[in-house]
Amino acid sequence: MPRPSQNILSTSAIARAALALVEEKGDFTIPGIARALKVNPSSLYHHLPGGRLEIIHRMREELYARIDVQALRDGTRSPEERLRSWMGDVRAALATAPGVVIVLVSSPVQDALTLAIYEALFEILRDFGTPVDRRMAFAAMIDAVVLGSAVDAGSPVPLWQADPAENPELFAAAAREDDASRASAGFALAVDVAIAAVQAAAVTTSP
Repeated sequence: MPRPSQNILSTSAIARAALALVEEKGDFTIPGIARALKVNPSSLYHHLPGGRLEIIHRMREELYARIDVQALRDGTRSPEERLRSWMGDVRAALATAPGVVIVLVSSPVQDALTLAIYEALFEILRDFGTPVDRRMAFAAMIDAVVLGSAVDAGSPVPLWQADPAENPELFAAAAREDDASRASAGFALAVDVAIAAVQAAAVTTSP
């Protein structure tokens, strides 16, 4: 078989193929990516010698590529504004492929872009005045809101199939608000609650 005139592979193409497989099947395999790209599995290892773990790193980078990390780390913006942006930007990135969340959280974070995004989060918590020994817990809480909402963004519309006799309260609420805005409205409320919690825990430090 003649060799292709151009190299059809790139780390980005591999990451996109992996993301598509996860959305379709719930996970990816090296042979599955190779079939999707019509290449030999060994070609993937040539581009990403770290195998599955490195592909997951590239998947994160592919999803987060449009996030403006410098804006999130811009100290001239208030911590509240930056936290709202952080949560909205990360949620929007993950909501493009909600099925990938479980794959991403199953592996350690080592890629430079994701680490920079989370460094920005810890800078924001520092600037809020969050006590050092509580920053990891608050980051985990914020992560839970963002990751959960990204998964929720993939829910069907309407979501709730309630019986008015068996579930009268749920049925009444769903009849009014179980539409395309449900997930985004819930996320906006969760962001407000998360920010209020961060603000409530802040301590004032002397210069």
